[in-house]
Amino acid sequence: MFYIVSTICFLGLSQFPSDLPMCFSQGFIKFGFQTKEECLIKRDALIDMVDEDLKTRRIHMILYCKSPTYIEETNV
Repeated sequence: MFYIVSTICFLGLSQFPSDLPMCFSQGFIKFGFQTKEECLIKRDALIDMVDEDLKTRRIHMILYCKSPTYIEETNV
């Protein structure tokens, strides 16, 4: 089983210097995929769907596919 995991960064949102993004990592979509290939296909479709809107809002997002073992072992 594989899950889409994300890191999302908001540009110019914090009280820090405006060139420092505020990022949140290890967010994931709870819907699992049987194979990594299926996960990658859905990830790419999601990227195509939200890319333009995120650019307009100055939000950067990285999406990748990981197994639940990797997610559970990550200490955030």
